[in-house]
Amino acid sequence: MKENKDAISHLLMRIEDIPAVKNILNTICLYTGMDLGLVTSHNGHQWIACAVRDSLGVGVTAGQQLELHYTLGDEAHDKHAPIIIPDIDHCENEDWKRKLHAKGFKSYIAFPIVDNDGLFFGTLCTIDYKAVSIDRERIAPLFELLAELISFHLGSIAKIKNTQALLGEELQYSERRDTLLSVLGHDLKNPLSAVITLSQYLADKLENAKHKQTAKLIYDSSYRMKGLIDNMLDFARSKLGTGIHLNKNLVELDKVILQALREIQTSAPHRKVQTNLGAKHPVTCDHERMAQVFSNLIGNSFRHGLAENTIVIKSSIESDRFIFQIENDGHQIAAPIFNNLFKPFVGRKNQKEGGLGLGLYISKQIITAHSGDIHVKCFDEKVVFTLWIPI
Repeated sequence: MKENKDAISHLLMRIEDIPAVKNILNTICLYTGMDLGLVTSHNGHQWIACAVRDSLGVGVTAGQQLELHYTLGDEAHDKHAPIIIPDIDHCENEDWKRKLHAKGFKSYIAFPIVDNDGLFFGTLCTIDYKAVSIDRERIAPLFELLAELISFHLGSIAKIKNTQALLGEELQYSERRDTLLSVLGHDLKNPLSAVITLSQYLADKLENAKHKQTAKLIYDSSYRMKGLIDNMLDFARSKLGTGIHLNKNLVELDKVILQALREIQTSAPHRKVQTNLGAKHPVTCDHERMAQVFSNLIGNSFRHGLAENTIVIKSSIESDRFIFQIENDGHQIAAPIFNNLFKPFVGRKNQKEGGLGLGLYISKQIITAHSGDIHVKCFDEKVVFTLWIPI
């Protein structure tokens, strides 16, 4: 019994999701002069009234099982053909007469509704106690069009609900994936920090030049891995809704810039860098987060700037803002990439090193969390990133 009620509820929901049904029933009643309009459906066992326009007062309601005298749907179902009866008294089919006369009905029209897969859904029909005068050539195309319209809506709604279900599954998968990335990134940080510390210690203590170079290589690779993991963690947190958390205190950001520069220059000691740092006052911000931003932006210039040209780094405090700017010579950024540069997973066509494409996205999120802004300009074969945060 419960399954039957659920099936009927499903049918009603499918029809109720079509806002045009009420107007369709009003239209067929208006054009035929008949006062009971129905959208019916056959669920394999019985006929159900899915939508009703009842000006006859016969008491048919949506969801009601229809008795035989309310429908000749079996005939429409078997033949997938319309039935048009202006006056049952002039009909030669005795079975149809018996069914309609049982409740005193005189006129009846039913057109099959067939879904996009060619399966019979039900009928669009009108019924009345009185006989009517019907222009078949005018009425038939109208009913056909309206039945096809209902069928089209049924198919569209089914596709939308299927798409919504798939999107829901994908969202759940995405949340599980982001949770996994967050846990994985967190668990990788501790052993990686040990590798970085140990390789740095070995690079300082070892005397053999080849061994020192090997330790330095381990340090450089590990430090790059740390940046990737940090970006992956922040991206996962942003997708999980936890966002960028800040631990603010007074920070001398020029020192943070120089530290980030030193760490990146260990892997490219011959790159030319010009610094003009003038942020003389401490700034209220998150030390670790701003270090992450500077590391991302400086590393970005090292990777994408022309190796033979100088990278220019500037900082200043103007009015109530700390301002950081980094400039490098490089190839023009293609418009589709430039317009989406601060979105996740956006790469550069001239990128020589692998990466997640998250550095600029995470930097944007951190600066936004500080109530600041970051942007990029390209001119005269130069790429200039500028950011500011309130002091």
